[in-house]
Amino acid sequence: MVGVDHLDSPVTVQIDAYTLTEYVPAKPLESNLEIVFSNTEQTSITPQPDPCGQLNCGSALKFPFARADSAPVAVLIADAKELVAADVSTATKRVVEITLDTGSLGALDYDPGDTVGILSSNPPQTVALILQRLNLSQQADSNCYASLALNCAKKSAKVPAHIPALTTPREILTYCVSLRSVLQKQFLSALASCTSDLKERSFLASLSSKQGSAHYQTLILERGLCLLDLLELCSSCQPTLALLVEHLPRLLPRPYSIANSPLEGSDQLRIIYSIRADKPGVTTSMLETMVEQHQEQKKPVQLYIYPRVQNTFRYTDEELEGNQILIAVGTGLAPFLGFLAHKQLCRQLATGQTWLYAGAKTPQAMLKHEQLLSWQKSSIIQRLRLCYSRSSMNDQPKYVQQLLEQDAEQLVELLQQPTTVLYVCADGAQISKSINESLRCCLQQVLNLNEAEATQQLKDFRAQGKYREDIWL
Repeated sequence: MVGVDHLDSPVTVQIDAYTLTEYVPAKPLESNLEIVFSNTEQTSITPQPDPCGQLNCGSALKFPFARADSAPVAVLIADAKELVAADVSTATKRVVEITLDTGSLGALDYDPGDTVGILSSNPPQTVALILQRLNLSQQADSNCYASLALNCAKKSAKVPAHIPALTTPREILTYCVSLRSVLQKQFLSALASCTSDLKERSFLASLSSKQGSAHYQTLILERGLCLLDLLELCSSCQPTLALLVEHLPRLLPRPYSIANSPLEGSDQLRIIYSIRADKPGVTTSMLETMVEQHQEQKKPVQLYIYPRVQNTFRYTDEELEGNQILIAVGTGLAPFLGFLAHKQLCRQLATGQTWLYAGAKTPQAMLKHEQLLSWQKSSIIQRLRLCYSRSSMNDQPKYVQQLLEQDAEQLVELLQQPTTVLYVCADGAQISKSINESLRCCLQQVLNLNEAEATQQLKDFRAQGKYREDIWL
């Protein structure tokens, strides 16, 4: 699993082109909260170098899919290496493998394919810009707390659980709220009410209206304009921190697959992330900064992680005795590197076959290409099928879906064996759906099924645990 989130560069929008002459703005959200500052300057919280915000919320705040009795713990980046260099000509993203020293987690019980959650933080420069817009730069590190407003009319209103009882504006904006979330129409309408310039107010109100749905689809859902983008476009918009606290969602941890075997070392685990130069994600941007600090300072850098609950997408002793069909695209190969390393270390128990189908933009962008070839040579992988979407060889398949359909007869034969499990790790928005379609076509072709029958066969495989997916959106 690879976390996918975006931190877009500044956008240019002609707001007149997205402003309607006739519209009914959405009913604005009223803020039921207020931010109260301490009167005592001496009580200001000293800014923390580590993501402490949500850790100060107490046991009432739950972390998504955390294992029972597992809270986020600080671990160290012990090593970092670039696996794939960025290449603008092929739109190849930089890929980095991080080795984490997990001694502070104690004896972490995990299998290849398990995931960890990484606590995120918003970029300091983004936080500084919003603090400036809110006229809070001078109070950025002053103690404050969120409470219900005296005139609160909403009976169910409450202070969000992810806001610490005692905090600072900088801590809230850095560690607690998502500054890149999709903005709801009611929130846009509330922002319009905080805007003094008539043209800018009309733009925001238009976006919030039912009549402006097409513009909302284009700017917010497709282009991904977020709060900072709109504040840059509408210079007179001056929301309050209380409004942001109430209506921006929680900054959630990002999940990452463990990319190694537990037999390689009990106090270390590896994760892999990719980052785009033009649109770095919130978490990957944070990790990239940490890696730079680690490499410049030549010493470990700290971040917070927690083990997530286990599911069926893993490689255990039971799977060692069976067959595996592994299908991955790009950094989706990460968990399978752990699968294959584990099989190598448990070779005497591994009696089944392993087929790997993997796609990348170029051979240089394939994760650990030489290691894959080595595993094939030593029969850890019985069938290795690789493809490259930017290949100049027109007679070669460019996508894993084509490889699957080329191997349809042998693939279906192996898939039908009782001990075979098929794993897919890919983008859930498009690629995993396309892979599912190719598998359906393979079943139709080989078993002479119609579309409905092949679709049902895949559903049955999922229900039986023979078709397991790790997807991200």
